[in-house]
Amino acid sequence: MLPKLVRFIPVYVAVCMLLTACSKDVAVEPDAPDAGTPSDPPTVIIVENQANKDAVLQLVNNARAKGCQCGDTWMPAVSPLTWNVLLELAAARHSKDMADRKYFSHNTPAGTTPSQRITAAGYTYNWWGENIASGPQSEADVVKGWLNSPGHCKNLMNPNFREMGVGRTTNLWTQVFAAPSAHQ
Repeated sequence: MLPKLVRFIPVYVAVCMLLTACSKDVAVEPDAPDAGTPSDPPTVIIVENQANKDAVLQLVNNARAKGCQCGDTWMPAVSPLTWNVLLELAAARHSKDMADRKYFSHNTPAGTTPSQRITAAGYTYNWWGENIASGPQSEADVVKGWLNSPGHCKNLMNPNFREMGVGRTTNLWTQVFAAPSAHQ
């Protein structure tokens, strides 16, 4: 029998398609039942994501390290974020859903909220936030846009957040921030 902890460790598989930065991540499904024997494979979810996660994370952490002006509010330097594949899953699913169903909103047409998407991805949080964007062609453009929008900037600079994931489908972006609960 696989130790329970092994079922929760994400496995990263980077794929580069058409000379653009892309990734495919394989995350072990958090709600999968115990496999019973080592030969039973865990349930996996493959996430297609056109965002260059290393670039986005670096740009966000550069801003967090310096501090920045978010509208009328100065946000001081805060600790860097780490990448979380479950938050990436929630973000990538939302970007894809917005593209597939042709809408642009934090809530889906059926009313699913960011909080519900984060929980559905298997992430247990104390704090969460979400930024979305439509149109930016690059990681630098989307982060610059978020930094130039006071509400998005405050999310990006929020000291309560510890982890982040970003998903991109075409030019629809979703950025999910969170801080894990103690029992994550």
